[in-house]
Amino acid sequence: MKIYTEVIYSWDDEKGELVQESAEFYDYDGPLTLANGEGSLGGAHVPTEFLQYPDTIGTEVNNWIQFNAFNFKNKLQTYSIAMYIPGDALNTSYKSDYESVALGQMLGQGAEALKIAEGKKGFDLEGFKTAMKSTTSNLASEGKQAAMLEAAKLGSGVAQGAKTVMEKKLGAVLNPYMTAAYKGPSDMRSHDFTFKMMPQSESESKQCMKICKAFRRAMLPSHGGGDSSTAPSMLFGYPDEFEIRFAIDGVMVPQNASNPLFRIGKSVLTQCDLDFGTENVPLFFNDTQHPASIEMKLTFMEVEILHREKVDKGF
Repeated sequence: MKIYTEVIYSWDDEKGELVQESAEFYDYDGPLTLANGEGSLGGAHVPTEFLQYPDTIGTEVNNWIQFNAFNFKNKLQTYSIAMYIPGDALNTSYKSDYESVALGQMLGQGAEALKIAEGKKGFDLEGFKTAMKSTTSNLASEGKQAAMLEAAKLGSGVAQGAKTVMEKKLGAVLNPYMTAAYKGPSDMRSHDFTFKMMPQSESESKQCMKICKAFRRAMLPSHGGGDSSTAPSMLFGYPDEFEIRFAIDGVMVPQNASNPLFRIGKSVLTQCDLDFGTENVPLFFNDTQHPASIEMKLTFMEVEILHREKVDKGF
């Protein structure tokens, strides 16, 4: 990472903006501490670690994703990781679950009668009775065939195929009166990110591996005392939770209804896939064991169900 000690800007009248003239910096590859707080990993208090790839984020790379990890129990920040926005990042999906339900003859006729009653003058008991009577009367001519099919249906458990034979004989099937029933929200949204890191030096490769380790560490549970042969722990600590935000043109996208894209809710990291041979041949920097090519696939799942009031807030 680059630590800037001096950056000089001048105003460009033609462009109407500040233009960088020069900058002085040095490369730093050590730990960082958040000035206003501490994080917690596995129960032990440690400073929040800041990582990024590439190291030009905020200077040359103005669009990035910010992954902020927080300890589940004490809510202290553990990691702040900035990554460039990959091609598969700016997509999301919404889902509502419905299921097909067969109402049967009695409920089906009742539903049809209800539609008729409401369509005429709004629902009232007498109107429903009249509509039900009318619906039953209209079906009277089909009553004989329906009764035969219903009998075949009930007897199909005894004589296998009786229902099918009767349907072919009459050239008709019973109306199942299907309807779509809303089941409510049942799935959490998930978001996938695929990062291809091509470090240009051994030190940058080390930084990339730190990022990979940070995500792996944050997604897995703590197990205090688990390595003790005398008193192994029976409990796992919850993994970290993530806040995921986009920065466009160097500015964080707002976390409210004015968000021009979409917000990602509080999430957990459910999968982290690493591939160190993305060029078909494993590559390493000379005289080292540090990879020159890394592909990292991350899958996050939100921990809260969406509803329309959250959409109004930018989700």
